[in-house]
Amino acid sequence: MKRLVLFTPLYVTFEKERRFGLLVRNMAQYVKFIERNELEEFCIFTYGINDAATLVALQREGILPACFRVLTPPRWLGSKFGQVLYSVIGPFIHRAELKKADVFRTQQVSGSWTALIAKLLCNKPLLFRLGYPLSVRFRTEGKRLNYLVTRFIERLVVRNADHVAVTSNIMQRYYGAMSRQTNVTVLPSYVDLSLASPISEYDCSKPILFVGRLEPVKNIDNIIIACNRLKVPLHLYYGGGNLEGHLRKRAAEIGAIVEFKGSVPNEELMRIHHNHSIFMLCSLREGMPKAMIEAMASGLICVGTRTDGVSELIEHGRTGYLAGGFDADAIEAALAMALKEMNPQIGWNAREFVIKNHTLEHAVDVELGILKKIIASTHAADRLSSAETGKSRASTGRPTN
Repeated sequence: MKRLVLFTPLYVTFEKERRFGLLVRNMAQYVKFIERNELEEFCIFTYGINDAATLVALQREGILPACFRVLTPPRWLGSKFGQVLYSVIGPFIHRAELKKADVFRTQQVSGSWTALIAKLLCNKPLLFRLGYPLSVRFRTEGKRLNYLVTRFIERLVVRNADHVAVTSNIMQRYYGAMSRQTNVTVLPSYVDLSLASPISEYDCSKPILFVGRLEPVKNIDNIIIACNRLKVPLHLYYGGGNLEGHLRKRAAEIGAIVEFKGSVPNEELMRIHHNHSIFMLCSLREGMPKAMIEAMASGLICVGTRTDGVSELIEHGRTGYLAGGFDADAIEAALAMALKEMNPQIGWNAREFVIKNHTLEHAVDVELGILKKIIASTHAADRLSSAETGKSRASTGRPTN
């Protein structure tokens, strides 16, 4: 495999990824591909008109390898509407570069149609990798039109992709039902263990840690209430969301001790783990949360709700604690249990679970196996098609050249 093209979600830019501290984490597996000599050039289809300059700066700083490249929109497509238009016509703009690739890959459902257009245009294999189903999100939010559109896109891409990779067993069943012809594999979310050293002490007086967007689905109101009832401080680290003002007001109204820490680079966040003993993620819905996997890798005691992905990570009383519901009472009960027991063995079990199932090296092995398989299958199909074309021309007396 010489060249891989990654299609980012709609509106994603290098600038946003770096500002929210996600860039290094999201690029880690491709850096590993290159370190293993499995990839000569990595190309990223992004939506930032300044991403080429940003990439050069990152390469000069030694943050990203020199063989990384970006395919960016022209300046006249820099607006939000322009980015949507670029998601459709971008493959035609970059057709010459895309034809040089061996394989295409997506990150999420958002922007996956761009990769599908590129696949059909350039006849390249496509790995449709995604996290939480966007259609399920819109269905639970009651957005019927959005649900119908995204459900159609998901079905279309699943049925035309060469392979589908999801992050949980539940999603494997969900997408597997859309097509019996397309293989669906669990490609685990990963953590770079070189950044995740186990915490050295467990102390119930340390602040509770939350990492995630400040959005209604994260159920932060009830986390604040639960922490306040138990008289424990809460530290919020976040890279986006529109609830900061509301949550600050809510915390002040009930007298909760909450610190709004904002965003930090992912590698810094791993060091921040050592200032805490308990991590909480009590969402109303959740795919396979990287923030929780990283907390478990550091040996933090995790408290969560029974959502799809969290239920696959936490075995109650062994690798963490699961609340019996989504309300403040249920979350308080689970947190109270974690504080009362403050059992280091829970954190150690969580770290061992991640080492066994969610390391960067394991994820790289799984993905490389998938990519090599679909590339080989495409090459075999092309050879067979060429041979059949040759036979057909020979039988009609037409030259094969």
